[in-house]
Amino acid sequence: MRILMAADGSKHGTTDLLAACRILSSGRHHFELLTVAPKTPEGKNKTVQDRLNRRAHRIAEAMQRRVASEGVNAKATVHTGSPTQVLIHCAQGYDAVVVGATSHGDATYPGLGPVASRLAEHSTSSVLLAREGAGEATIRILAPIDGSDASMDGLGKLAELFDLSASDVTLMHVVETPWLRSVDDQDWIDQEASEEDEESELAWQADLDREFTQEGEGILDRARNRLPLRTSVTTIIKHGMPADEILSEANSGNYDLIVVAATGERDLKHRMLGSVSSRVAWNAPCSVLLVRG
Repeated sequence: MRILMAADGSKHGTTDLLAACRILSSGRHHFELLTVAPKTPEGKNKTVQDRLNRRAHRIAEAMQRRVASEGVNAKATVHTGSPTQVLIHCAQGYDAVVVGATSHGDATYPGLGPVASRLAEHSTSSVLLAREGAGEATIRILAPIDGSDASMDGLGKLAELFDLSASDVTLMHVVETPWLRSVDDQDWIDQEASEEDEESELAWQADLDREFTQEGEGILDRARNRLPLRTSVTTIIKHGMPADEILSEANSGNYDLIVVAATGERDLKHRMLGSVSSRVAWNAPCSVLLVRG
């Protein structure tokens, strides 16, 4: 597979890319490093642009040596222009693009830098938002599965990019908590429930929970069959809101990577509330692979 790695020369960006090198299967991929030199406004002294280009070449060459120390042989290239626009354009020709999540930003809070956030939103290729993970010998991977084709297909991309024989994969399904009627609904508040009504409601909720849990177990079984036979797999089912449960598990489980499907919805609901993949990408304590078809 062809993988493009974006190098900006920042301390955080370099640390993040080296973390990505440690979890990627270096032997089976073709890597290229890209550094983007900012373009000076028209009419500016050509000497300024030459100086920026030379600095970009030094950054690319230095990063080429750093990733080589992690066993990754990468060709280094330099382009001139807007870093975000150049990366989005170049990413189209690759199976995945790797970018440091924090870059020049504040690494004390996960978040995403401006280039990483725009690349995650607009890239048509899969994006690996690199962060330092647990750093243990065995790579720990969290793969939330909701049963959609996108989440199942994400397991195929996971197997292509990473050596799962040296990894522990946790397949996770979240039974989403059903929305309840608003407590400000006066009609609901004024209605006195009998003991029979309450017992009936509890029984209905228990039946629904069992049904959704059984469905989740079936989804996880199908997901397990999508992974190579030698993969060490654990399955878990949680109840709640998907993004909250995924992030809770990520924070407590010392993972190196979370794999989520990025569907790219642009409707009002996702713009206002943020999709699950968006919330996980912004708040995860480790690297996040956003898988696109």
